Amino acid sequence: MSYSFTGFAYLILVFALGCSIYRFFQYCRKEKDIVSKCFLYIAVLFEIFAFSKAIGGLFFANNPAFLEITVDIAAFIQALAFAILAYLIIHLKFPQISPWFGFIPVLVLGLIVTGLNIITFYHPFLEPSGAINWGLSSVPLTLSLLRTFLFFITFIPMSIVFSQQFKIAKESYVKKKTFVMIIFFLLAFVVALLDFLFISIFRLEAIWRDITLIILSIILFLTSIIPPKPSPRYVKKI
Repeated sequence: MSYSFTGFAYLILVFALGCSIYRFFQYCRKEKDIVSKCFLYIAVLFEIFAFSKAIGGLFFANNPAFLEITVDIAAFIQALAFAILAYLIIHLKFPQISPWFGFIPVLVLGLIVTGLNIITFYHPFLEPSGAINWGLSSVPLTLSLLRTFLFFITFIPMSIVFSQQFKIAKESYVKKKTFVMIIFFLLAFVVALLDFLFISIFRLEAIWRDITLIILSIILFLTSIIPPKPSPRYVKKI
């Protein structure tokens, strides 16, 4: 077995997401609304995604076949998570429209990306820095753009929703929570850009993606350990 810095970075993310799942579960039991349920589902999906990457990076860093399988698993899980995010965006911003008009198109596009991932050979390998290069430089630019587009149409709108929530929030607790969630979504989008575009186009070293991922995980962890207050809500209908 071989280890990688990438596996370590995703292991930290697994831990941070685990703390978030516990917090979202508490909110879900208390609030019992669609927003808290959606965030719980999204957190669980990203936990599965991070866990598959961590296993590959920690124990199969020199096994390209296994690493390619984790890429396919990640694409499918992300398709589900993005679809739920799209559902939530429509639910929050356009309540007069059925949220399934957000869920279904994004899910279909995500499944198309998953299918393209399965038939595409990434040829991942372990760089001298200890980071895993997922072989995105050998992937058609169209596929990288499609994956980035999925991040763009879900994470950016959610960041806008949280920004609006930050402006109207009266309690300092809500403002702090909302601000950190804005940073989380924006950093996640930065990681997507690093992974799908900048590493493949500008030949940046993969280690920078992992460092960014660790920073994101620390921020997510700090968000999760903020003590809860009576009836907290991450998002309100705006």
